[in-house]
Amino acid sequence: MNSIICFTSDFGSGDTWVGMCHAVILRACPQVRIVDLAHDVPPFDIRKAAVVAASGVWQLPDAIHLAVVDPGVGGGRRDLIIVTGSGSILVGPDNGVLIPATWRSGGIAEVFSIVPEHLDFSLPLPTFHARDILAPAAAILACGVQASVIGEPVDPDTMVGPPFAPHRVEGDALVAEVIDVDRFGSFRIAIPAEALHDRVGRGERVEITIGHLLVEAPFGSTFSDVEEGEPVVLIDSSGWLTVAVNLGSAADRYGVEPGVVAHCHLPGR
Repeated sequence: MNSIICFTSDFGSGDTWVGMCHAVILRACPQVRIVDLAHDVPPFDIRKAAVVAASGVWQLPDAIHLAVVDPGVGGGRRDLIIVTGSGSILVGPDNGVLIPATWRSGGIAEVFSIVPEHLDFSLPLPTFHARDILAPAAAILACGVQASVIGEPVDPDTMVGPPFAPHRVEGDALVAEVIDVDRFGSFRIAIPAEALHDRVGRGERVEITIGHLLVEAPFGSTFSDVEEGEPVVLIDSSGWLTVAVNLGSAADRYGVEPGVVAHCHLPGR
């Protein structure tokens, strides 16, 4: 069995929603442990939830990852279980929120659409699939039940696409969107750590162009590799390429927000 469920949502902590999902999971699989990865994702922000879920899979590939940011709840979209090429299990709505996590975990191996009647729970309330379908499904999977028992196979090509594209190569540059700004003002670019393997070393200069903006900074391993107030490019704990300012905000300094496209020029090798 998978002993950990990592739970991401936009539910916040001021209502009963997270607690009820916990209760449903523990009732179905009492021995499981629940890690609340993040519940303060801005309402309806599928991009942010996808970033969080992908970061969680990168750090905890053996867990079951339950991601629920679901503006279309009850509106006919499917509830999915994705098994990745590396064996990670992802549970969430078919709105693209799970797709970037598959990029960090060997791609998509199998996809199933959850059949509510196969779950030992009451008929789903249209506004709360997290409690009535997705959380019970994650719990059942955590207790060792195969996805094929509670779901029907889905053609991956019919799934809703991701909220941002994977990185691509253009000439000597890696090109990707800025996908997130964390609470310290560091901004993350959708270039995963594995794409930089052997391409840049500590202290080498990296140039990142975002429109007419040029960010030039050394590649470091931590924020204090540069002086206070200076920029640094690194792989942060989420596993994405990140631009930070030591004891400052890179997003404020450069005026960068999620959704803009960055061209990352690495030293020649």
